[in-house]
Amino acid sequence: MQVPLTAYAEDCSFTGELALTADRLSDFLTATVEFAVDHAVFRSLDDGHMVVVDSAAILRSDLYVVVAGEPRGREELRTWTRQFPVLARVGPYRVHGYLHAPPTVDPLKMAGHRPILALTSGTIAYSEAGGDVEIAAETVLVNSARIDALEPATTQDRDRGTLDEAAPAPSLQVPATNRPAAEGSSA
Repeated sequence: MQVPLTAYAEDCSFTGELALTADRLSDFLTATVEFAVDHAVFRSLDDGHMVVVDSAAILRSDLYVVVAGEPRGREELRTWTRQFPVLARVGPYRVHGYLHAPPTVDPLKMAGHRPILALTSGTIAYSEAGGDVEIAAETVLVNSARIDALEPATTQDRDRGTLDEAAPAPSLQVPATNRPAAEGSSA
């Protein structure tokens, strides 16, 4: 099934079409290392210039954030969870949303156990071509390997679009050892 894809990498955002071979986009991304995006349009964060290609090979490790849409997956596989408002700092992106976790699990530790974290009622904020951009999405997928920090957020923080810098909330700083090595490094 071909589905639309909107994703964000270190230096660009991009859209295209993806041949989805799983019940949900999060399952597909978790199970794959590289995939093809057809009719891709890449937009530079620096200056906004666009590059259009018929097809591009994308590595999951290059993804920072992805907007998820339909399909939502099989309803019978869903489990009961609690919602936790969080702010994820992912490279040049700030992502607010609700992380869903079982009641007995510390949601801030989920980044160490899942390659892709799903946040509902999300927003993605970033700068592009010198201007501020904020995108709202029903579901935002975050590449756990790219998370710099995952912090609890209040509803007021989410409505303001930023955490109060004067009184930072406790956070989980994700160690660099959990992130993929930079190209050319010997890590």
